[in-house]
Amino acid sequence: MKADYKLDKARSVSYTKLALSFLLTVFKLLAGFFGNSTLLLADAVRSFSEFVNESVKLLDLSIANKPEDKSHNYGHGKIATLCLGGGACVLLFAGFHTFSLGSEQLLMFIQGKESEGPETIALFAAISAFVSRYNIFAESYELQTSKTSSKGRIHIKGLFASGFIILGIGITFLPGRSLGIADSLAAVLLSIYLLWTSGRLLYKAADELIEASLDEETNRKIREIINETEGVTGSRELKTRRIGKGIAINACITVHSSLSIRETSEITNLVEESLKVAFGESAYTLIKVEPSPLKNLSFQNRSRPS
Repeated sequence: MKADYKLDKARSVSYTKLALSFLLTVFKLLAGFFGNSTLLLADAVRSFSEFVNESVKLLDLSIANKPEDKSHNYGHGKIATLCLGGGACVLLFAGFHTFSLGSEQLLMFIQGKESEGPETIALFAAISAFVSRYNIFAESYELQTSKTSSKGRIHIKGLFASGFIILGIGITFLPGRSLGIADSLAAVLLSIYLLWTSGRLLYKAADELIEASLDEETNRKIREIINETEGVTGSRELKTRRIGKGIAINACITVHSSLSIRETSEITNLVEESLKVAFGESAYTLIKVEPSPLKNLSFQNRSRPS
């Protein structure tokens, strides 16, 4: 019951953040266009990246967490990865566009050409976005436990980014001709960050879609768990991949050839249960057994991991 309440609460907060991200994206686009602020247009792209992030979270809470069926033997985790890749492509395109706009204005400034600075509406929009983000952060703070403390850091980074937008636009209203270029300069810097973010997301999505193996440290941990299981004399082939939030593990272990089928099955079950304890019940495990040339090692069934 308590777990269901937390899940419903998390889903409710995600819906709120999703709606806010969409509204902020549209609001910043309009304010940036009519307020003549390239920085605010770039910030609209950042809000869109948050919209994509929340969309993926909701997919994880709904479709991606659905159990496997006859036509989806490994569940539905790839749908979230696919949507993440699509959103990253849009983010990459938008990042290039805002980078181009900011660079063009910087070039005009270097050439000594006059360019219009942001209007007051742009500064008002940036401040409004900061206040909205702060309110959502305060509302969802109660969900930030030690397990999800990284989410709190992400929100704090967002608040700092919003403050950077206000600073970049606000500087242009100070006296001095050279300060008017602060909006374009900050837009270029933010666009570079967005391009890096979109590239990282694309790499992550592509890596999962082409069935890339898990990182070396995780694979090493898997081998340690397998080799430390009672009755296992060694491990050979190991294949791993990520499926949404879960992982799939295909491993080959060796046991003494004198063991019976029942004893071999018990060892296999111990290996699978140990892996699920370490990586969660959603982990898919397939263990192949081969005979070992080593001398017989007595296998005594011990208590299963809890």
